[in-house]
Amino acid sequence: MNFDQALYLQEDEIESLERALLFAKDAHKGQKRATGEPYIIHPIAVCEILMNYQADHTTLIAALLHDVVEDTSVTLPEIGDSFGSEVALIVEGLTKEKKGNLHKEEYSAINVKKLLSASVKDIRILIIKLADRLHNMRTLEVKKIEKKVPYANETLLFFSPLAERLGLYQMQEELEELSFKYLNPPKFHEVQKLVINYTKTFIAIFDTCSDRIIRSKGNLDIKMAWEREPIYKAASIIQEKKPLAELFMIKLTTKESIHCYTALGIVHQLFQPLEHFEDNIAIEKSMFSKHLTTKVLINEIEVKFIIQTEQTSIFQLLKNDPIPMLSSKILKDTIQSVQSVTTNPIEFHDLISFELFQKELTVFTPKMDIITLPEKSTVIDFAFHLNPHLARKMSASRINGLKKPIYTVLHDMDIVELVTTKQTTVQASWLNHIQTAKALKEIKEIL
Repeated sequence: MNFDQALYLQEDEIESLERALLFAKDAHKGQKRATGEPYIIHPIAVCEILMNYQADHTTLIAALLHDVVEDTSVTLPEIGDSFGSEVALIVEGLTKEKKGNLHKEEYSAINVKKLLSASVKDIRILIIKLADRLHNMRTLEVKKIEKKVPYANETLLFFSPLAERLGLYQMQEELEELSFKYLNPPKFHEVQKLVINYTKTFIAIFDTCSDRIIRSKGNLDIKMAWEREPIYKAASIIQEKKPLAELFMIKLTTKESIHCYTALGIVHQLFQPLEHFEDNIAIEKSMFSKHLTTKVLINEIEVKFIIQTEQTSIFQLLKNDPIPMLSSKILKDTIQSVQSVTTNPIEFHDLISFELFQKELTVFTPKMDIITLPEKSTVIDFAFHLNPHLARKMSASRINGLKKPIYTVLHDMDIVELVTTKQTTVQASWLNHIQTAKALKEIKEIL
């Protein structure tokens, strides 16, 4: 194991990490992976993936020990006694239930429910699970084709969106590319070739841009780089028959949010701006990335610019915020809401997959408070998210000042006001016009 990657840790933390490594080696002694390697290679690889994100030492210790209770005779009390209750809690959240006579679908759903429920208390459980999945995807080649395809499909549909929600964008990109490569090898290589062929053209555009921006930026501290879309996302862009320039972007990184707007002004002075513009600084859509998006015309080609501050890592947030509070904030109240609607693991899995992984839209109250909801949510979803007491008495709404029915589907940046009566107005038909588990739970309780 490469401890040089862990030099950001304190000396006593590295010592406890070394002790955990010896513990894990002893526990997994004699066990082999499907690759034929000693099993300990896997937890070490998971730990090293997380070192790249400068994970805290508790996360790293739990990563080394994440399979010992499930696959060896070591017990959770032993983990707690040797490495503390936090590590034991994380390992417990990562330990699958005994399968017994359960069908594969039900067994999988039970473990998903356990994983996500535990992650509400400590998001590091989910972070380690994602690193575990990434290493398994890197070594998936040794599996039979009938196992590769469903495993890659689950990675794409379930674990990749979770990585995005946690701001683990590099992990998300690799999970998607590996999955895509196994699910559709010919298409993967076709898209990869198109991206490689267009790269030289885009580098020439970037060189022109960077020269002009450097001459115009004055004392403003800007880092410039070009990036391409991940191969999986690139495939969707090509499928929609968009120009190949859409596969690339220029990123300008500044030290402070206010400097992003200065940089935007420079870009718009130098190049003809197009209508496309997004402000994810004034309206924060992610706690991990604050940025502006704009498009300009350069040599008759539309070029996307992302103007951002340095991205915030989830482990930076974990240093400053109480872990249960941050964990709950990232997963929102979705898991608790779904748990209150159903105790059936398969229904839980279906509901959570729909709600957690839907694209999100941002809407506002008349006081400009921000409400984030799944795409295709209606005024009813908005109302129960905002205030269940008011929601049960609403009769209509005003969207951007215009009176609308409560089953109206909302759009990004809408301003929504509720029109209420003195009586409860909830009807069973409302259930046909909702997207969120919270609204489902509240309406069922009222009815």
